[in-house]
Amino acid sequence: MPNSAIHAVAELAASQHSVFTRRQAAAHGFDRRRVATALTQGWLAEPYPGVLVVCGAPTTWTSRLAAAVMAGGASAVASHRAAARLHRLDGFARTTTHELTVDRRHRWQFGDSVVAHHVTPLEACDVVTVDGIAVTSLARTLADLGSVVRDRRLVGQALTGARRRGAGLAGIRATAERLHRPGQRGTGVLLRHLDAIPFEGSVPDSWFEELLARCVDHPLLPEVVPQYRIRDRNGCVVARTDIGIPSVRLGLEAHSRRFHFGPQAEPLDEQRDLRAAACGWELLYLGWYATRSPEAVVRAVAEVVAARRTEL
Repeated sequence: MPNSAIHAVAELAASQHSVFTRRQAAAHGFDRRRVATALTQGWLAEPYPGVLVVCGAPTTWTSRLAAAVMAGGASAVASHRAAARLHRLDGFARTTTHELTVDRRHRWQFGDSVVAHHVTPLEACDVVTVDGIAVTSLARTLADLGSVVRDRRLVGQALTGARRRGAGLAGIRATAERLHRPGQRGTGVLLRHLDAIPFEGSVPDSWFEELLARCVDHPLLPEVVPQYRIRDRNGCVVARTDIGIPSVRLGLEAHSRRFHFGPQAEPLDEQRDLRAAACGWELLYLGWYATRSPEAVVRAVAEVVAARRTEL
């Protein structure tokens, strides 16, 4: 077996998370007979028909996703929660779901490890490449998320993260409106989050004072400390939050990230948030919630506190 063909497919695999197709192998001079020999010798495996994996290479979430996308055909792309992880959207860094969008004519079953959504082929503007994998665009991913996550706040969290990184609201809204149809949950959830953005901002003092009082008196909330200073292991103050709940490392901020965008404010805000996160703290921004009653917000905070207790 010529070394040149082996080197060619090895380089190809190295650029694609150790995964490639039989068709790609043939284009590099590695025909079906050579594939059969490699499978017999055990240095290649075929997890899906037509998809080859280099044995001995690390098996990761990304490599398994790449293999599934290749198995889905030419129009298959990573989507929904898997796309959110590839785009590094807030709230999806730990997802383990391998989720695809494939041509509705594709009838081959992937198995229980892969969630496949069968649709008409996506428009070119809805597909990009991230880490060498075909994936739905950022805007398309945000439009899809609401159809698969139970907690709609995750869509808002992902949208906030996308905005913080500079994603344009006009493009996100245009994509959501283009894809929206009556009864579509995903685009509807995203459009409602987009509609709420004009209400973001600094909360009224009276609203914040009532919220603080209700937090202090709520029977399910632990100790609440106004203007709490978050300290690192050395005792240095790394951040200060308007309302701190130290026992679960949760902070409430009486404003919105919308007022922290820009070339000067955003880096400082992100640095502070990262320092707080490094100390195990989660910060919630209250700007949008100011459109609701303090009592409703306290109930939502209590749910977050309960979740934080479980996590910690």
